Amino acid sequence: MREIFPPKIIIFLNRFIMKLKIFGFIYLSRNQFVIIEIILFSFFFLLTIFFFSWSVPEYVDDPMVLFHAKYLKYVTLALSFLVVVETQYYLNKFISKQLEINEKQRQQIEYQNGEIMKSIRYAGRIQEAILPDNNKLPENLDHFIFYKPKDIVSGDFYWFAEHYGKTVIVAGDCTGHGVPGAFMSVLGISSLNDIINETENELNSGEILNILRDKVITSLKQGVEDSVSVSGIDLALIIIDFKTNEIQFSGAKNPIFLIRDKKQFSNFENSDYSVTDSETHVLFHFKPDKMHIGMYPIFQPFKMQTFKAKKGDTIYLFSDGFVDQMGGNLGKKLMNKRFKNMLLNIQNKNMTEQKEIVELYFNKWKGNLEQTDDVILFGIKI
Repeated sequence: MREIFPPKIIIFLNRFIMKLKIFGFIYLSRNQFVIIEIILFSFFFLLTIFFFSWSVPEYVDDPMVLFHAKYLKYVTLALSFLVVVETQYYLNKFISKQLEINEKQRQQIEYQNGEIMKSIRYAGRIQEAILPDNNKLPENLDHFIFYKPKDIVSGDFYWFAEHYGKTVIVAGDCTGHGVPGAFMSVLGISSLNDIINETENELNSGEILNILRDKVITSLKQGVEDSVSVSGIDLALIIIDFKTNEIQFSGAKNPIFLIRDKKQFSNFENSDYSVTDSETHVLFHFKPDKMHIGMYPIFQPFKMQTFKAKKGDTIYLFSDGFVDQMGGNLGKKLMNKRFKNMLLNIQNKNMTEQKEIVELYFNKWKGNLEQTDDVILFGIKI
């Protein structure tokens, strides 16, 4: 079994603890060896300078003294040179040993990364399996789903289900992306499934979000010390009654857009929205509550907005990943204005073509820049 240690600790230990056998019996670290060699070289070099500058007094006539005085300076010079050679030799050995250790570390890190990526890919397959199948939507529902995770797993999700003969659709954006966001999305999807499957009474859109918020707060132990207090889910939820085309909307920080042909323009009563238009269509921006699913400074029941859709209307649910994408010529955010104009300009296309245009537009805007966040855009044609 491979031993796994944090790379920073390994590097620290190698730098200060790695020792080499010197002269076959002395174990020294690299720093210790360098200090000793500097001392030896300084000693012999100073002796060399001394002997080269020193002259034998005239009264000394002993042949042995004169011999040593003549050649000792060359001996100390040679010893200084040997210290330099020895230093280079052992430093090369230190470097070789360090390179060998570095290679083992590289292999170890590659192995760890490989294992981590296997786990993340498997988690991605689990997340894909949890997302609902399109065949659970009504057969006559014309729609598209543009779903583009930033990483292998995503903090954005979509969800839909039947509830008392009506279709509930959700587009959610969890705190963070990658693995933490994916855990939150699984919590959101499983909680929504529980709400729909366990309830005995018909729920409206606001009631579903209220129950979902309670479940998330309980699951994350929010309000308790050391809890994941900042985590939450921003989402938009609609309930469509295809018999009457009546739509309920409740939003947790995420709005929805409804685009209608100008020829059928009419205002909505008892709804909070703003309007953007083009030459042929009008975009209604239905505003959400300014609180997410989870513990939040504002804690009130989620409002429900109801309105009647008309044949030919298009409704869009989305996360902020699309509008927050950096790109364009100046590397800036796409922003809501461009996003709305793009949607207004594709209303003469069917939903399959709309998805293709949306994907091309996003990729062109992003260019070579890194994807900023997870993206979900759910389009429904009434």
